[in-house]
Amino acid sequence: MKKILSFLFIVLILGCEKVIDLDLEFSKTGYVIDGKINKHVNSVDGFCEVNISKSRAYFSDNIDYVNDAIVKIIEKENNKEYILDFIKNGQYKTLIPNISESSEYELIVLHEYNEFSSFEKLTKSSLIDSVVQGERNSLSGDEVEIITTFTDLNQIDNYFLFEFGDKGNLQPARDLYINGNSFSFSYFMEKTEIPETNKLKVKMEGIDYNYFKYMLQIVVQTNTQNGPFSTPPAPIKGNIINLYDNNSTVFGYFKVCEFDEFILEDIIID
Repeated sequence: MKKILSFLFIVLILGCEKVIDLDLEFSKTGYVIDGKINKHVNSVDGFCEVNISKSRAYFSDNIDYVNDAIVKIIEKENNKEYILDFIKNGQYKTLIPNISESSEYELIVLHEYNEFSSFEKLTKSSLIDSVVQGERNSLSGDEVEIITTFTDLNQIDNYFLFEFGDKGNLQPARDLYINGNSFSFSYFMEKTEIPETNKLKVKMEGIDYNYFKYMLQIVVQTNTQNGPFSTPPAPIKGNIINLYDNNSTVFGYFKVCEFDEFILEDIIID
């Protein structure tokens, strides 16, 4: 009887085995363009930075940088034009003096037979009041609590993006229940991502509603890739279009925003 049961068990295992073929072919290459105009809250001048590359296969580690593009910014109010300098690895930069709060800014990228364009206006930001290390531990014990306090702008519907360090620790936020008031929130950050200097830069940007929605999708997809049973990532379309090909998908976003920064020092890591 035991031999029969063992035989049936083996048959059931073999019978449940199924080969799944995954289509991992990558034939259509798109552009990835991330651009921003930033100015500090207490300054009238700012800078523009644009990073350009080609999209890549899911399992590829190689980044195909675009190093031969023409990149420029046009201030539409007075038709001023700024040509960005190529730096390295698909990165282009320039300084922009006297950033206007009322003018639209157009990003133009020319490469091969493509012309990419996007329009944005400046979004204001608050100042960061303080950043301190909290005393609470995460469930895993591998994270540090960072408490950030800021005073919201006294107007309806403000949106912000906080960046903790330089490794993509992002937190979008809105002032749904705090309009015009001071607010503190906690962000738990991996201890391994705290710089060796035990100093952490916290950046706060004022963003608009469309970029807020875009970043929410980015953060959700980044934080929910938990193995083969998680929801597969979906393309997230930004606000940049290809004027020569309306059917092409351009990844990335162009934003124009104020920012503030705070350096938290002497972080204690147990």
